[in-house]
Amino acid sequence: MARVLALRLASPGVTRQDGKDDAPLPWRVVLFGVACGSVIPLLAWVYDLGAFRAWAVAVAVPAVLVLIAVSMWLDRSGRWPGTRAAITAGALGGLLGTIGYDLFRVPFVFLGGLQLLAPIDSYGVLLLGAETSSGLTGAAGWGYHFLNGVGFGIAYAVVARGKHWGWGVLWGLILETAVVVSPFATDYALRTDTGYKLVPILIAYAAHVPFGMAVGVAAQRADAVHRRARETVARPVAAVALLVVAGLVLWQWPLTPTALEGAGNSVAPLPSAVVVADRQYPAWIRVPVGECAVLRNDDDTPHVVGDRTVEAGTTIDVCDRPPGIHRLQVDEIPFSGGWLIVDDQAP
Repeated sequence: MARVLALRLASPGVTRQDGKDDAPLPWRVVLFGVACGSVIPLLAWVYDLGAFRAWAVAVAVPAVLVLIAVSMWLDRSGRWPGTRAAITAGALGGLLGTIGYDLFRVPFVFLGGLQLLAPIDSYGVLLLGAETSSGLTGAAGWGYHFLNGVGFGIAYAVVARGKHWGWGVLWGLILETAVVVSPFATDYALRTDTGYKLVPILIAYAAHVPFGMAVGVAAQRADAVHRRARETVARPVAAVALLVVAGLVLWQWPLTPTALEGAGNSVAPLPSAVVVADRQYPAWIRVPVGECAVLRNDDDTPHVVGDRTVEAGTTIDVCDRPPGIHRLQVDEIPFSGGWLIVDDQAP
């Protein structure tokens, strides 16, 4: 009997300490860190530690590959089925939570005129090292956004599988707190010289509640979520990832630039854009610190961009902006104009 018990304790998927089918805690802590790896490029950029793209290649891409490899190994080896279930549940919960997080903010965008989703497009510009935005950078930015949500879901689930879903809500609020106290808040104009912009920050905190609920419930019921997902499709996470990619392609048309974006890019050798019907094309321009962007007014009437008037058919140079994200609003109209990224790492 003692020999049988010893063999069972030493068998894959069983820890000597508590008999659970999770990986040992140190391994799960490592997986937690790896799952959070996709956010490192953004943190490195806001902390002025280097180019977003370079950090993505050095850290985020390897982290994703490691997660995929670990998931495949757990599938084939049969070891630690609880951790394997946590990875699946965390990925699905993170994706659903990210969708819920975005949907929660949509009414405030359209009814309140708040540009709460705009930062997502900037991620694609930074990730691809582009001077201006396009359908390709838009797809990349939204893909990166969903990847972060999935990663945060996996990170939580591998250390909190079976715990009450309320801890997932706390995890979501911790994530938003990390944003607020980091330079992200300054770079994306959530914090100014006069203090924090409380309305968008409170909305962001509230939006992290549905994210945390989705992640928390999925992790609490990880075994059931994993089992039902596998009954539906052999590779549930891969299937959902393909659906997300297909959706982004159909939405953004990444390989088909628009005529207005082409016109904006051709205004000047410098990063440039045109203003047509109060909107800026391309919507995002990126310049190094100390350099200028060029805007041309292609409407028949003058426009005010920031504190400058741009006559019909004329151009202006937008210069001397500090590092960070700057709104180039036209005539103080909601959803008008576009954005300027001033970045030491700009091409």
